[in-house]
Amino acid sequence: MQFQQLNAFKAVYELGTVTAAADYIHITQPAVSRLISSLERNIGFKLFQRVKGRLLPSEKGKAFYIEVSKAYSALESLSESASDIKNSSFGSLHIAAFPMLSSNFLPKLLGQFLSKKKNLHSSLKTYRSEEVLRRTALQSCDIGFALLPEITEGVTSIKVECKCVCILPQDSPLADHTVITPKDLDGHAIISCEKDHTQRQVDKAFLKAKIKRNEVAEVSLAIAIANLVSEGVGASIVDPFSAKYFSGDSAGDNAGILIKEFLPSIPFRFFILLPSLRAKSEIVDQFIELFFQEAKDAGIELIRSK
Repeated sequence: MQFQQLNAFKAVYELGTVTAAADYIHITQPAVSRLISSLERNIGFKLFQRVKGRLLPSEKGKAFYIEVSKAYSALESLSESASDIKNSSFGSLHIAAFPMLSSNFLPKLLGQFLSKKKNLHSSLKTYRSEEVLRRTALQSCDIGFALLPEITEGVTSIKVECKCVCILPQDSPLADHTVITPKDLDGHAIISCEKDHTQRQVDKAFLKAKIKRNEVAEVSLAIAIANLVSEGVGASIVDPFSAKYFSGDSAGDNAGILIKEFLPSIPFRFFILLPSLRAKSEIVDQFIELFFQEAKDAGIELIRSK
């Protein structure tokens, strides 16, 4: 039993004539007749009877049509399922990330991603960068974000770099400055991050400019620094993600702080990590592209390299 035979039978049954069926399925009338005849030989009974020049379904033909209709309905359902699979995501997306990204930017991004994906199981867990690297190397997550100087272990990595910014209270006397330098901050209250690779570069910039900072606080998380700046405690040099997304600022207006370019340029580097022993999925590719697009839309210029 061939699909073409069933298609011809269904067309003749529904349209009532061989002529109409031939036009509908774009073949000749003799071809339709041959398909019906061959189908009748295969199944062993007549599907139609000719009465006064008209083709009328036989009783067995009517019963057979019901079963053929069920098969076509199943095919239509299969087609719809294929469309759903194409437009939806089945599977999982497990993310491990260092605190700065996992506290604000990534939750917003994941929420946006999940709103467009169906049947996708996901998780977002926060670890120190060394633990993110370890878990990615052990293949226990689909994607990792780690703040480390270099990656030496067995993972696939994408190096990401952007520029740190200076954040100021809204009423700062430096509000009119387009660019902030260490000299501009001479005498101003400064909030520093606890010593890491980025903070050491900030320290060197002030040392090179021979500016002694008026450090009023040292804080572990850059997002916490941004909140202190919004309270008017002082200025700081932080990564652009913390500046843009502090305090759950989903509107993007960063009420309470001003964001300024800082010179000399202080690079902020981190890595997107992928398990090296498994093929990268389409879901992971899409999430990475959304990560870069969302950062761009927020005005954060990211440079990526292998």
